[in-house]
Amino acid sequence: MTRVAFSLSAPLLALLLGGCIQTQTSQPESGPKYELATLVSGQIRKCWFGAGGSGFSAYAAESDINPQFKRARILLLPKDDLEAKPLLVIEAVNKNASRATISAYGPMMQGAQGNRITADLNRWTSGSQACS
Repeated sequence: MTRVAFSLSAPLLALLLGGCIQTQTSQPESGPKYELATLVSGQIRKCWFGAGGSGFSAYAAESDINPQFKRARILLLPKDDLEAKPLLVIEAVNKNASRATISAYGPMMQGAQGNRITADLNRWTSGSQACS
């Protein structure tokens, strides 16, 4: 299994989150890993599934960003079988009190879209909100 890690500082996260789509959780999100996961989730919805998005139409994205259960991840599932095992897991973890990292793993990382996923996550965690 290949894991790709990315990181983003808390001040940059705060700047980027100003215009992003917020996902719903049972409590307000707090901490760098929840902020990073929310940022990435918004970018995924905008770039992979939004207007003009391509290459991901066979999948559905499920945000699992919930401080109550200490989870900050996004799952990509087959659109026609939402109960299936995730094909891609993008997970944020706290690196320290002000910084989080993100890992992406699952079968899609070894598939045709692995390079795009890596490039998009690198771009988004570096501060860009651009789609590929």
